[in-house]
Amino acid sequence: MLRYNNHMHDFFSKRSEAGEAAPNVLALIREQFSGEQRPLKDLSQSNPTKVGLSHAPELFSLKNPENAVYTPEPKGLFHSRAALSEHLAREQRKISPENIFLCASTSEGYAWLFKLLCDAGDIVLIPKPGYPLFEHLAALEHVRTMAYPLEYAHSSGWHIEVAEMESMLASEYGGRIKALIVINPNNPTGSYIRKGERSAILRLCERYGMALIADEVFFDFPLDDAAERESFIGEERVLTFVLDGLSKRLGMPQMKLGWIAVSGPPQEALRAKKRLELIADTFLSAGTPIMNALPSLFAQESAFLQELLTRIRENYLIYRTILEQQGSPHRVLACQGGWTALIESPAFFEEEKIAGLLLQQKGISAQPGFFFDMERGVHFAFSLIIPQEWATSWCREYKEFFDALQTQ
Repeated sequence: MLRYNNHMHDFFSKRSEAGEAAPNVLALIREQFSGEQRPLKDLSQSNPTKVGLSHAPELFSLKNPENAVYTPEPKGLFHSRAALSEHLAREQRKISPENIFLCASTSEGYAWLFKLLCDAGDIVLIPKPGYPLFEHLAALEHVRTMAYPLEYAHSSGWHIEVAEMESMLASEYGGRIKALIVINPNNPTGSYIRKGERSAILRLCERYGMALIADEVFFDFPLDDAAERESFIGEERVLTFVLDGLSKRLGMPQMKLGWIAVSGPPQEALRAKKRLELIADTFLSAGTPIMNALPSLFAQESAFLQELLTRIRENYLIYRTILEQQGSPHRVLACQGGWTALIESPAFFEEEKIAGLLLQQKGISAQPGFFFDMERGVHFAFSLIIPQEWATSWCREYKEFFDALQTQ
């Protein structure tokens, strides 16, 4: 009988080892709050189902007799994709139903695209600052990440360092870089891809043979109607994959439906769709009830977007009004869209210590900048989707906390 030495043998893969990482200080304090049943003021709350947004749940019914029929279409039910195509066309984003793949979420969409584009050890470029999910998604697919920088200039906002991106592509690693990920607008910076940046990005993708992955889950949430923004849906110059879904667009992450829109040079796009169809057919993860509900849900999108647009714009103004009074040491960074505002505050201590004190003394949980790979200064991510009364009260308490630190 073959026996394993427990000191020599590990059952688990290296790509899953992050699951056993020790919790950070902030996570431990939050656990303590939960165990003591103490209320938590989540100033970084990004879950739309927990911030009092109105919905019409009667629109989503399991009683539809069509839900009893299983039709395993790799791309997702055709009538659902057709409804999505028609809906996007009304927004001047034209994409054929044949170029749409339905999946359970944008996270799953990333996993499919990494399977499609990358072999083990290949690289994808990701933005920095950026959402920490990418490293985990990439690691689970044996893919590496390299971060291209976004730099901030007040008050024009965030800009992609295109020259730095190009130097990465020209380096010894360039041959392994398979895709460039852009977030339009970025999370947490709220910066849309500018016209000049778009041209440079497409030029680099053409020159170095990269696919473009554009995450547009926050695209429809501009803080200003005049914001400079353009979707990548239907882009034909390079092989392009645009991700979106119901999680943000309708505030329904619990319903688990996302999509990938494929475009690009005809032959490359055709090959990509054939291979992606095999991947999608292997998982068939989009649920029939939510796909059948999609056309009726779109009828409610306009009302939801208007409600949330009003909220994010008012909250952004609330934060600026409270934190940017004359002589204030705080600054609300310029933001064009999305659900998050970044706040720059005095560096009395390092971010993690300040975040811990804020949580212990005020019961306020706010994600510090290092969560998003911000390396300089002290920053916190404030939610723009929480009710205005929460935003006002908690932001004032945040200011009071720093005022007290300043006098110590």
